[in-house]
Amino acid sequence: MLKKVIRSYRQEGMRATLRKVKERLGHQASPQAQPEKIDLLHLPAMPQFDDIVKADYINFPYQKPKKISKKYLNIAWLTQPVGPGGGGHTTISRFVKYLQEQGHNVSFYLYHVNTINQSAKEAQDIFKRSYGIDVEVRELAEFKNQDVVFATSWDTAYAAFNLKEKNLHKFYFVQDFEPVFYGLGSRYKLAEATYKFGFYGITAGRWLTQKVSEYGMQADYFDFGADVEIYRTKTEVIKKKKICFYARAHTERRGFEIGVMALKIFKEKHPDYEIEFFGQDMSNYDIPFEFIDRGILNKEELAQVYHESVACLVLSLTNVSLLPLELLVAGCVPVMNDGDNNRMVLGETEDILYTEAYPVALAQQLCNAVERKDVNQHAEQMSQKYQGASWQESYQKVEEIIKREVIDG
Repeated sequence: MLKKVIRSYRQEGMRATLRKVKERLGHQASPQAQPEKIDLLHLPAMPQFDDIVKADYINFPYQKPKKISKKYLNIAWLTQPVGPGGGGHTTISRFVKYLQEQGHNVSFYLYHVNTINQSAKEAQDIFKRSYGIDVEVRELAEFKNQDVVFATSWDTAYAAFNLKEKNLHKFYFVQDFEPVFYGLGSRYKLAEATYKFGFYGITAGRWLTQKVSEYGMQADYFDFGADVEIYRTKTEVIKKKKICFYARAHTERRGFEIGVMALKIFKEKHPDYEIEFFGQDMSNYDIPFEFIDRGILNKEELAQVYHESVACLVLSLTNVSLLPLELLVAGCVPVMNDGDNNRMVLGETEDILYTEAYPVALAQQLCNAVERKDVNQHAEQMSQKYQGASWQESYQKVEEIIKREVIDG
């Protein structure tokens, strides 16, 4: 049991691990045991209760302060407790590192959602070990002397709204449309309300800028990039009889069940092809065909999977994943669900095989990818075509947006 808990924490982070432990303990509980009384103040995946109650954007809206005369800014990021391997924290860390390199003083402030206990020191160690950034992390109660604060999720937006420091410019780093993470209920409406707080939004891609603007939110966006030096093909491309799948069973928006059904259909038509799952520990899942469980991989390991695979099934039902551009750089065909959420960010390209988010349709596109007669040549052409897809322009654009909104002159 302990070894499984440790493995889950390393590969999936604290939130998923706590959920698994809770589920396991629930199965082991005695039938005669009395159910615990539900505490409204400690519902899972909620901001602190008092922060929601205090955030009166209707009667006391956030007023953007005057611009300031400074070259280098003190920039704070509010964060939930952090685990290794999170896509959201990976993207944030990219921009934090760049802002540090430009001379800005950047720090994180830890906001405790009700289900997770983590110290600032633990979070700081994870940022350094798993995300490669040396950044100070403090408790939110210690917040002071900042010019800019970024909310990074809907729960931290409540904490940011309630910060009363004078002349504090408030931004919202929006990486997905978070209301749809939940059913239509309290969490949906509370997440939705944060787009009305008056913060300036910086969104991951153009689709999200359009979404938040529906709530009257001013926003700008950055384009996605890829670590070209890691993912590009470096030798002659020789594909194996292999495809891969971005498998995130605990993340609803990744369409895990649809993906598994599509892969079952594909496997029946192409039994000689290996299928590798990555993105999550799948050791406890009963999958109806043979597959290789790769779990959480680092960038170099991902590059190897991409280089060997003809195609990758990667589903994004809300904002697009970071993976498709990485796959294109690596010469691996992305098979994806169609939709504005994907096309508005990635653009119109014949290199991505879009189709309906339905098992039969996705399986057919996987078959189309592997049945090409020029698989290796096509992979090399794709990789060459996307060699310029770096993050550098996005880093520069985000700094320019901050300076434009905050600095006078």
